[in-house]
Amino acid sequence: MTEYRHEIPMRWADLDSLNHVNNVVYLKYAENARAAIPELPAGPIGAMNIQFKRPMLLGRRPVVVTSRVEGDHVQQVIGVEGSDDEFAVVDVTYGALAPEEQLNAAAQPGSIALRHTDLDATGLVNEAQVFELFQETRVPFINGVLTRLTPGNFVVASVEARYHRPIPAQARLESTARVGRVGNASFTIEAQLGDEGVAFASSLAVLVGFDAATQSSRPFSDREKESLAAAMS
Repeated sequence: MTEYRHEIPMRWADLDSLNHVNNVVYLKYAENARAAIPELPAGPIGAMNIQFKRPMLLGRRPVVVTSRVEGDHVQQVIGVEGSDDEFAVVDVTYGALAPEEQLNAAAQPGSIALRHTDLDATGLVNEAQVFELFQETRVPFINGVLTRLTPGNFVVASVEARYHRPIPAQARLESTARVGRVGNASFTIEAQLGDEGVAFASSLAVLVGFDAATQSSRPFSDREKESLAAAMS
């Protein structure tokens, strides 16, 4: 196993409405660190998973990404210089794309317009940017399911993405989303991005109830559970 350490300065633009580093920014940190690794595993990225362990606030100390490369796998731990705290862990699997998958006809449909800034130098949407597109799919879906949603009532605990085929610039992106499971304090959202009924990428996100005042997890209200359960069909 080979280990690499990279420092990345933080920016104000990295923050979300709760003054935490935005979820998709962690993927950008990890992507920046991977770009500096001299020898990555061969083949395309087939899957990427991120676990959010604690909120990261803006500070003067740089973000530190520790990348461990072993076989076709890269694990990246994201922290802050001078601290032992882990804020997120990104796992990337190389070698082969995920098997083909059809869009779920029973899920709620939507669409996303690609921007030029979503594309990399090859004219494709890169793997880290796909997480932002999935975020653009989840947020309006949740707002539609919970019409009285208060910002900060939920936070993302983890997101897994599987990559079935590259997303080209000319793609007319369809999206699908549905609630997959509802517990007392967490639920899952299954989402896909595709074109003509075939998926480019699929994701499974775990969201947990969150109390912005105490900065801690919370159980769902009965009304929230009912609304979420209704979105499973």
